[in-house]
Amino acid sequence: MKMRITTTRLFGLAEIPAEEVRERLQQPDFYIYDNTPVSSYRRHHLPGATHLDPGDYSASDLAPDKAATLVFYCSDALCGAAPYAAKRARNMGFEHVYVMTAGISVWLRKGFPVESEIKSGAA
Repeated sequence: MKMRITTTRLFGLAEIPAEEVRERLQQPDFYIYDNTPVSSYRRHHLPGATHLDPGDYSASDLAPDKAATLVFYCSDALCGAAPYAAKRARNMGFEHVYVMTAGISVWLRKGFPVESEIKSGAA
């Protein structure tokens, strides 16, 4: 099996599979950050996910405890937004930072639950 080099690996960040994220959704101190465009976030995002601009957020936008688990995701493995956002969080002193490299595309393909901010009938 060929090892794919992702931005996550280049940045030295830990990856977390979608299945593990789904299992841990309700755990305390488990925070999920969506780094997709706002229009995508409004259409569908992981339950409880907070939208973050990967290049424009501060530590106060993240979990209150630097020992909490932070998971960042964007569209798919080719997207660099989540690894970039995760690297920033790690540089801010957060200890348990992960990237769900598969992104929302694999999450949706697997039929995992999502939330939406768009009411039915809205464009």
